[in-house]
Amino acid sequence: MRGAVDRTKAKADTSTGTLVEEGSAVRSAIVKFLATGLVVLAVVAIPFSFWVRAVSRDLALEDAVELTQRLADYVISPVLGVVPEEPDPEVLSRIDTRLAPWLADESIVRIKVWSAEGTILYSDRSELAGSKFELEPWARELLAGGPGVATVEVQEEEENQFESGDGELVEVYVASRSAGGVPLLFEVYFDDAVVRGPENQFLLGMIPVLLVAGAVLQGGQLIPGIRLARQVQKHQRERRAILQQAIDAGERERMRLAAALHDDIIQDLAGLAYVLEPLPELGPNIAPGAVLQDTIGKLRGITAELYSSSVTADELPRALGILAERARSQGIRTIVRIDHPLPFDDRQSTMFHRIARESVLNAIKHSEAKNMELHLMRLGRSWDLNVSDDGVGFGSSDRSESDHFGLRLMADFAETAGARLEITSTLDKGTSIRVRVPTNGAFANRSVDA
Repeated sequence: MRGAVDRTKAKADTSTGTLVEEGSAVRSAIVKFLATGLVVLAVVAIPFSFWVRAVSRDLALEDAVELTQRLADYVISPVLGVVPEEPDPEVLSRIDTRLAPWLADESIVRIKVWSAEGTILYSDRSELAGSKFELEPWARELLAGGPGVATVEVQEEEENQFESGDGELVEVYVASRSAGGVPLLFEVYFDDAVVRGPENQFLLGMIPVLLVAGAVLQGGQLIPGIRLARQVQKHQRERRAILQQAIDAGERERMRLAAALHDDIIQDLAGLAYVLEPLPELGPNIAPGAVLQDTIGKLRGITAELYSSSVTADELPRALGILAERARSQGIRTIVRIDHPLPFDDRQSTMFHRIARESVLNAIKHSEAKNMELHLMRLGRSWDLNVSDDGVGFGSSDRSESDHFGLRLMADFAETAGARLEITSTLDKGTSIRVRVPTNGAFANRSVDA
């Protein structure tokens, strides 16, 4: 009764552990999904922010060109009638008066008016008026009717002695004509804030839109994603339950056959061997009783293979040691290495034993191996059982139907315990069967040899 209660409790603990693992898997999938979304959002947002800044910069420069053109056409040009060869103090004073409101907000750093010959006819710095410099080819094209231009750069030219220490400035050139129809070149320097300000405002205005759009997209994808993950987990639980039922049914049938062989057939044969023991030999070294005893021994071996009870973590090292002794009795040098302590429940321990048993029996029957190793080891956050031999190995077409069934049986054992099975075999180079179970918690490792 106590054993039944313990087994029921173990199954409940296993079920709870499975649910916890599945809940953790869902949370992990959600975290990965959100992290991936944030990475994608960042990948999209970074080039998008550069594009936004470039667009806002172009718009701000267009506004600066338009403002400069209005200053040239409506504020300065009307004052200039017949353009003198040298600056006229009276004209300069009238221009200063008309520009005073524009210069008051300090966004305009410098204003210059050039003649087609390269003479500065007006500047808000009176020291520059009358200075003459060679015009660049692009300036002459502008005077000939080209569109206004605007750039953001540090001013280091010869005529920029008063702007060279102001850092980056917005430099704008436009062409206009005086009241008398003389072509003039207008140069205006703005503080770079006229560009940086709109850039930042535009970008800050787009950030909430981008974040809201990303959040809506994430939310719209996350809800069906969670539902899909739960459906997949539900199907996995149902499949594991079906596999477990099939394995349990198979185990019960094996135990029934083992009991039938042990209680009926083997007992009857043992009695018959006792009766035949006095009979004379039928030929050289052929005694009826000895032949029957040998047959009884083989049947008992089959019975032992059929009967497979559950194994606890404490019993697992001894069970693996028994398998190793069986391999050694067949002439295979076998080493067992086990890391301690073993943190497994009964389901995982039984799974490890069953896969090890199938692996060892296959090696004994088919591998022609000289050496074999069973290693149950802790690797990071998982445990591995590796059964390897140096036998003949096999290819995909070199196994009988019963052998393939054994491999499928091992795969089913692994899946019901949430483990992963890997089988590697190469002709004439041996076989390695590895099963891995993920686990949580920290366990000290202490290796022992069996």
